Amino acid sequence: MALQDILDAIVSDANRQIADARTAHQKRLSQLREESDRRLVKKKQDINAQREDKKRQMHMKGEAAMTVHRRNALLSTKRALLDHVYADIERQLAQQPPAKIKPLLQGLLAHIHGTGVIRPAKAHAALLADLLKGNARLTPGEPLQTSGGFVFVSEKEERDCTFATLVNDILRPQTEAAVAGQLFPPLS
Repeated sequence: MALQDILDAIVSDANRQIADARTAHQKRLSQLREESDRRLVKKKQDINAQREDKKRQMHMKGEAAMTVHRRNALLSTKRALLDHVYADIERQLAQQPPAKIKPLLQGLLAHIHGTGVIRPAKAHAALLADLLKGNARLTPGEPLQTSGGFVFVSEKEERDCTFATLVNDILRPQTEAAVAGQLFPPLS
């Protein structure tokens, strides 16, 4: 019987060790599942946070793009209105009667000191021919297709005194900020 007791003790000890091993294994599996679940929950939270962050970024980019688009559209509209204003000024200047244009043309001619040809706008060819009578330095040339004014041409220089140049290159740079301020007052 002693042998049977020893075998029973060994079997009992082995069963206890197996049970302990199973318990340890079950604990380890439970710990691994809990860790895996925690990592999975954490990963899901990170993914949700990233998704929300991307949504927020996309929303901000969309709003920024919309703001830029709106601002560009507004600036384009303002630019078009200013272009229209200055084109209208040029058109109204060209429609003035010769009596009102004559002092302007005389003043422009007074600033020309060289010898050369004056190429008038067709509309002002007769008026400029009359103004140049008796002037040995300046002679009338071929008329131009322009709204008004003239172009002075000599061997050394060319001076554009057409209404388009006067309005767009001289008047507009000097007055555009003030005109824009009057047309588009800042919003308070």
